[in-house]
Amino acid sequence: MKTKVFNVIILDKSGSMSSIARQAIDGVNETVGAIKSAQEKDSEQEHTVTLVAFCGCEMRKLYDNVPVGEVKQLTEADYRPCCMTPLFDAIGSTITRVHQLKAAEDNAMASVTIITDGYENASHEFSGTAIKALIESYKEEGWLFTYIGADHDVEKVAYSLAIDNKMRFHKSASGTRAMFDKEQASRASWMRRMKEVMSDEELSKAEKMRRMKDVNSSYFDY
Repeated sequence: MKTKVFNVIILDKSGSMSSIARQAIDGVNETVGAIKSAQEKDSEQEHTVTLVAFCGCEMRKLYDNVPVGEVKQLTEADYRPCCMTPLFDAIGSTITRVHQLKAAEDNAMASVTIITDGYENASHEFSGTAIKALIESYKEEGWLFTYIGADHDVEKVAYSLAIDNKMRFHKSASGTRAMFDKEQASRASWMRRMKEVMSDEELSKAEKMRRMKDVNSSYFDY
């Protein structure tokens, strides 16, 4: 049975991200390339990509559950940082939508990567408490969450949202490049371990989710 993998990237495009906009674009494109390569090597996996770039002006769905083979290169025209950081609304609206899509699949995984350089300061629909509850619930279903941040207390925010996997990066060209390198290496390792669990036809769905919780808890420890 094929495994459907929902790859979700929630990318801050508030004004403070302007200094690393080019590196963010390049990093996303390379991450998508790595996902595409993984699917080409393994016919038993079917990957889709959702990319939401958020600021106070908009929650822009640059890719909305698009098959990875159809994803186009992100450009500077697509990603123009400005204004505020409605982090909670971006997370909440995105993962609830993907949760609905995933529910229709018999053998599926979801990987959610959040990248931001600052604190929540502009949400209206979701609170931190609501986001934490959603994440805790979805983790019980085997979802993977990672929080990658700069210029704020990354560990504190990740902990407040019940996210185990967190990484701080230096907001410079080289720091952003190093962050994406580590993220892609971690993703490759996770995909290998995820395949071992999800392709085991002797495991029940419940047992797969239990084992995936263990796999997901050590994303950056590849």
